[in-house]
Amino acid sequence: MTKHYWKIFAGIVAVQLLLSWWVPITSDEAYFYTWAVHLDVNYYDHPPMVGWLIHLLLPLGRHIFFFRLIAVVTGIVVALGIRRIASRLWHQPEKARLLSLVYLAVPLHVLFVPITTDTPLFLFTFLCGASFARGAVRDRSLPIFLAGIFLGLAVLSKYFAVLLIPGLLAWMLLYRRDRLLSWGLLLAAGTAPLILLNLYWNYNDCWRNIMFNVINRNKGQEISLAGFGEFVLSQLYLATPWAVYFIVRHGRAMAAGIRRDKNPFFLLSAVPLALLGLLAFFNAGLHWTLSFYPFVFLLLVYLPIESLQRIVRWSMLFSAAHVAVICAVLLLPISRWPDVPLAGKKAQHYYGHIVMAFHGDEVYRRLAAMGDRYVLATPGYSTASLMAYHSGRHFVVFADKGRSGRNDDKVTDFRTLDGRDFLVLSNRSFSPAKVDQYRAYFTRLSIETLTVKGAQYWLARGTGFRFEQYRLRHLAKILKDCYDIPDDLPVGDCFFYERYFPGYR
Repeated sequence: MTKHYWKIFAGIVAVQLLLSWWVPITSDEAYFYTWAVHLDVNYYDHPPMVGWLIHLLLPLGRHIFFFRLIAVVTGIVVALGIRRIASRLWHQPEKARLLSLVYLAVPLHVLFVPITTDTPLFLFTFLCGASFARGAVRDRSLPIFLAGIFLGLAVLSKYFAVLLIPGLLAWMLLYRRDRLLSWGLLLAAGTAPLILLNLYWNYNDCWRNIMFNVINRNKGQEISLAGFGEFVLSQLYLATPWAVYFIVRHGRAMAAGIRRDKNPFFLLSAVPLALLGLLAFFNAGLHWTLSFYPFVFLLLVYLPIESLQRIVRWSMLFSAAHVAVICAVLLLPISRWPDVPLAGKKAQHYYGHIVMAFHGDEVYRRLAAMGDRYVLATPGYSTASLMAYHSGRHFVVFADKGRSGRNDDKVTDFRTLDGRDFLVLSNRSFSPAKVDQYRAYFTRLSIETLTVKGAQYWLARGTGFRFEQYRLRHLAKILKDCYDIPDDLPVGDCFFYERYFPGYR
């Protein structure tokens, strides 16, 4: 199997490139595209790294394929990194190739083509662990400092990268207490400037992503045993059941090898996974553990070669089944998607959203034909992002009360739109309460429908936007729900206060 390493490697990358081109853009990807278009030092939901990376690729074109190259390249770097680590640090060249194939073959990698905040997190988390391991095994300071820089870049990708810190500290406490202070300072020297910059940005930007990630999104959370059960099952899927089987079967040998080699990847994976498992009782995304799995696969170096070969074969079959299902669905006309058993009522409910993902350019052409005097808008950030991607124009997020996806709060200044005419596109019918709400925001309002590829959309034509009514009725609610910064947080600047509620704080 290792004789065909490069053929397997190239084949899997080819599959990823095909999926990157063929699979329609997701609403999250479109949302991050809008980050890149409206480049900023920070964003509402998460730290800025994914927006920065997409911005670098904008000159190549607006097709999602170019942005997904970030995910493909990340997978290549991690796969080659796994091979290099196992070969150089533990002198296991044959196992190194097999470990790389284990990672390449699992669905976690093969299907990991969408560009999300997890993509740069995945890359920089791995580089942090790899650099730290090199410094720890060879007792060198420079790799430890570089690990701190990569940790800072991971934090700028997603905040729970900080879960690496207890893993790093635990390893130093167990195996290198004599280096705890010096290496701790080196890690801090690499990480602190990036984290301090992020805090400074938040201080001058309404504490937006700190508020969202720490306060707003966690309101009303309760303990859930079901959530923990889903977490456990998702980890079984990500690691694959056969890899878990061989880990259990050879558990003693693996434990002995980890202790003998003082392997840092055990604590760099076990500690974050354990902490996220505890969070799963309250609120944890099932994808939050993705970035720590390359460390798990590196621990398989202590398995026999025969076991690794079986893991690779079974994982390749498992991933091939996934790809076959995806291709079969993509080959169907989208009008048949609601008939797919795996989709069912959910596909029917979101059919308009599905059509927009595939044919948003046609939806936009129908809107553009209605005239250019309108401010184009949608009631939610997902549809606004998809339409912005397909049209290359900005779509305002209008009267959305959600706590997620509020980056348009900063991009759009509603004061400048006072008196303008709006065209609000929705893939769901407007409720009577929503229509009444809209009537308060315009001097005249009419509702009509639009059909594209069998999907029905609803349009609200609003004449003469009444900004003051919008501020008092809608923006005041958003102020309380999303921008009510705690008194113990100092505020250097906040655009939301300055624009709409000067003197609020």
